[in-house]
Amino acid sequence: MAFNILDLAEFEKLDIPNLSILDVRPREQYESFHIPNAVNLPIDDVEDGKFDLDSDTHYYVICRTTNKAYRASNIFDEAGLDIEMVAPGMIDYQGEIVRHNGDY
Repeated sequence: MAFNILDLAEFEKLDIPNLSILDVRPREQYESFHIPNAVNLPIDDVEDGKFDLDSDTHYYVICRTTNKAYRASNIFDEAGLDIEMVAPGMIDYQGEIVRHNGDY
């Protein structure tokens, strides 16, 4: 593992609106609530290689807990991307979110 794991509390101290955040939760979970500037790239798409990301961008990878983010981070790391995995994840995230419903 060559990627860094960033503690959620440290992530929340960063300038969130200016970060490139990849939310790898399934689309339904993302659509329920997400960090305002996060891009949804579901883990199934990541595992199928359906992503085209800029190798010059630093990405933060997040999911609900850490399982999907860990799997995605390994794939992104193998693809040569500059990433940090945020742990634990959206389940404990205290920052601003866009909420569409209360399903998750």
